[in-house]
Amino acid sequence: MRGGLFTLPHPSALTASRTTKKRDTGRQSEVLATYLKKNGVDFVRCWFQWNFFEQAMRIGQHPPSSSATWASLYSDYLFPLDDFVSKMTEAGIGIIGAIGNGYNRFLPIGLQTDNLNEYLKRLTDSSTEIVRHYKDKVKVWQIENEPNWWKAHYYGHWRKGAIWLTERSLEPILNALYNVVRSECPGATIIVNLEAEEKDANWKLFAKYSDILGLDFYPNYFPGTQIHPSKLGATALEVRKETGLPIFVIETGYPTGPRLFGYSEAKQCEYIRIACETAFSCDAITGLGWFRFSDSYWRSFPPQENYFGLLSKKGRPKPGWYEYVNQIRQRR
Repeated sequence: MRGGLFTLPHPSALTASRTTKKRDTGRQSEVLATYLKKNGVDFVRCWFQWNFFEQAMRIGQHPPSSSATWASLYSDYLFPLDDFVSKMTEAGIGIIGAIGNGYNRFLPIGLQTDNLNEYLKRLTDSSTEIVRHYKDKVKVWQIENEPNWWKAHYYGHWRKGAIWLTERSLEPILNALYNVVRSECPGATIIVNLEAEEKDANWKLFAKYSDILGLDFYPNYFPGTQIHPSKLGATALEVRKETGLPIFVIETGYPTGPRLFGYSEAKQCEYIRIACETAFSCDAITGLGWFRFSDSYWRSFPPQENYFGLLSKKGRPKPGWYEYVNQIRQRR
């Protein structure tokens, strides 16, 4: 059983640059990697969202065609997650790189999300660049995000465009990302993560595009629900039996606010304890990831999305962080 977190580099490390000006992102990433390793974290999952990478080009320029690379076209191009990936790797912390997430705030400005063919071409070209660059250090790739929940993302205003409202988009998008990883990094492990509380999820469909199925559990996403993550183990057993694949709980969590909704740091601690005990005692679950490492200055909707961190947005460890570390250490 491996324990990990969803994390991001320090915000300054996320700004791709077309200038050769030196950034001290290496030191920031080294501090974070050392802190995580000291506390027993085995892996991190990080968005490799493509507007981190394509924003490096000047306004008015178009992304390179599949016959060219960003680095070859722009001699001063810097891949924005290099320091983060290097320092995590040096610390012995595995990375799950999440590529191709179609959340609206992750996409390059002007990307067409009503035309599937155009979207697939841009998705393939960008993802190829990213995987090709990081393939020697990132050996596990998550493709897209909760593909069984795209319509819910759309209605929650996390995604925009007609492609997310039709089933015809599903397999072409997953197939494109699957083929990118298989072509650029043949030995890599591919994860498809799914919203696990959907009653009629077609597990076998998504198993075609993955080596490991990732499950996302949020039994307390809505206010007023009792802390009760026990379905985590039962669902994992069911999915493994149906698909034969290893299971990661890739996301689970409990928000510490808003307090008006009944959330609190004490309840987050309780959820962490019960969820860890459940996951670590389930033979079907081979890894447990927590959403998320820290709260973000980015404001999301609904409001509880802004409070899932085990650290505050200013870096203060919440009691839930110490509970999580304690749970990991008990099982070393």
